[in-house]
Amino acid sequence: MKVFISWSGTASRDCALALKKAIQSVFNGVEPWLSAEDIKPGQQWFTELMNVLGETRFAIVCLTRSNMRAPWVMFEAGAVSAHFGELKVAPLLLEGDQGDLTDPIARFHATTFDRNGVRLLFESINDSVGKPFTKKALGAALAAEWPELEAGVKAAIATEKKAFDVFLSVPMASFASDAQYKAFRANAMKVVRALRTKCRLTVFCALENIKSIKQFDLCGNSARDDIEKLRQSASFVMLYPERLATSALFEAGYALAMGLPCRFFVRDQSDDLYKLPFLMRKLPEVFSHVSIIDDSEWQTYEDIADRLVRNRDNWFGKRVEAKFLD
Repeated sequence: MKVFISWSGTASRDCALALKKAIQSVFNGVEPWLSAEDIKPGQQWFTELMNVLGETRFAIVCLTRSNMRAPWVMFEAGAVSAHFGELKVAPLLLEGDQGDLTDPIARFHATTFDRNGVRLLFESINDSVGKPFTKKALGAALAAEWPELEAGVKAAIATEKKAFDVFLSVPMASFASDAQYKAFRANAMKVVRALRTKCRLTVFCALENIKSIKQFDLCGNSARDDIEKLRQSASFVMLYPERLATSALFEAGYALAMGLPCRFFVRDQSDDLYKLPFLMRKLPEVFSHVSIIDDSEWQTYEDIADRLVRNRDNWFGKRVEAKFLD
């Protein structure tokens, strides 16, 4: 029996390899299959993928904080969904919990990576192969593999840990005057301090070290640095006080492409002076991980800070640490 294991990203791949080894050690006659590892050079990958899914009775999707909305995971999850009913599908949450998932993965019952969750996963695989093990025998076999499996997954997730919990994106060089920039910076810093001191999150915000608009790097070095910081971040928050031609909109697009949870704090969207670009206004209709919070829900930057603090656990807390429970 083939067990299809889907992954995306280095940490997810390493977790999938550790899981593959554990499944091979515990079960006889079970063949774990990883797409990138088991498709050989020269093979037509799509045809091979469809063929394997046709032979598969059990599929596992290895999910980390970074790949839950990754295009390849979504593609393979969609392909797996086409065979739903013919095979069991088990998202394996290496970080986060069920509430973090979006369709099509959210339609399946997920398992958390801890000792009990992996036991339930292996019991489900065991059921699919006709119960070659008694529950006691399976428990003993898994107990022998668990230390190595847990260590392998922990090591993989450690490499995935982000440097920043929140990337706070703000307009800077687009302000008409230094006085306007300084007034906005003072307000934005209220949000930075709330995220750090009250939410206890790590935060990157480029304007923190730019006290005057004259210090802004117009040559592009700052933009490259900011994108590198964005790659190292787990979530994205944008403050958009007025309609501006700003690199913050580019950063928002990059965050969306990365699949990061995104919160946009904006002014009145019925007023052309403050509107986001049209396509950005439509994003929450398409993506469940994008929220636009307009000033019907906040008036001051203290209000934004309070809202972030109140929603800390729902918006940021689930993604801060992986779960490894005995």
